[in-house]
Amino acid sequence: MESLRADSFRQSSHRQFTVTQSADVGAVRRAVTRCADRLRAGPGLADQAGQAATELATNLLHHALPGGRILVRPLPPAAVEILAVDHGPGIDDVAAALSGRSARPYGLGCGLSAVARASSHFDIDTGPGRGTTVLAVMASGDLSSATGLPPLRCWAGVSVGIDEACGDGWAVAEVGGGITVTVVDGLGHGVYASLAADAAMGALAENPTDLDGYLARANAAMRGTRGGVLAVCRLEPHRGEMRCLSVGNISGAILGAGAQRTLIPFRGVVGTADTPPVGKITSYPWLPGATLVLWTDGLHSQIDLAGCAGLFTHAPAVAAAALHRDHGTDHDDATVVVVRNEVTP
Repeated sequence: MESLRADSFRQSSHRQFTVTQSADVGAVRRAVTRCADRLRAGPGLADQAGQAATELATNLLHHALPGGRILVRPLPPAAVEILAVDHGPGIDDVAAALSGRSARPYGLGCGLSAVARASSHFDIDTGPGRGTTVLAVMASGDLSSATGLPPLRCWAGVSVGIDEACGDGWAVAEVGGGITVTVVDGLGHGVYASLAADAAMGALAENPTDLDGYLARANAAMRGTRGGVLAVCRLEPHRGEMRCLSVGNISGAILGAGAQRTLIPFRGVVGTADTPPVGKITSYPWLPGATLVLWTDGLHSQIDLAGCAGLFTHAPAVAAAALHRDHGTDHDDATVVVVRNEVTP
């Protein structure tokens, strides 16, 4: 049995900042700087991350009318993920913007090109009339070296709570020659919902490759909490198979070869009765180039992934942020996780 540390298994949620006026830019910079400082990676990371956040927030204020949002979360041990999303007019000439050739009357005078140069990982999805999503991962000097660069993974997620504590949780473990991914939605929202999500993910961390026994473990672990709904998938790309267990209203789909296949959920709530709800592990093809998307009910349940297939050519964090922007309800905790099968056929 391969176990993981439960306290480091759950991925951190994002803090979200709306940018519609000049005071918001300063608020974003201060928040991002504090996020970097808490990692204790040295002042260089805080300065870099704060400057990148300022530039991205200024872009939202002046070029993405009526503004947009900044999402930020720490990536331990020494990196910060910043996402800027908007419904603005988009960028006509991305190459010009990234080379610093576009005229910019506002901001720090360095534009997206400076953010891209300072980022350990940078990606952008944009186009006329469909808004812009920018990913900038800022890493400390030690991690930015050729040998220490934080990996650009084939998975990412965006999780935003309506309270300080997010009742949604997600986790990914690359163990046993495959990937285990889970999304949990604790009943309600806030601290107690978050504790329910912690319990479910702690049970999975005990043995992340064992889906057969997971539902019983999760139900027992969540009995002292509000309970919740969950989906857990075990991806084995070299076997071309994905096994999935979904209980409650976690939505999921696989996109491959331009077609979308919806995952089958089972009704019920985990952790509210002595015996777990009825659930069944279902197998699906997991072929090279396929993409798995899981999301909670903070996003609309019906999402046409095939209609935005071009989005999944970008970094998974960009895809997740764009889906959150376009399909989030803003009335509940909202989480979306994207995993891509990058095995070469």
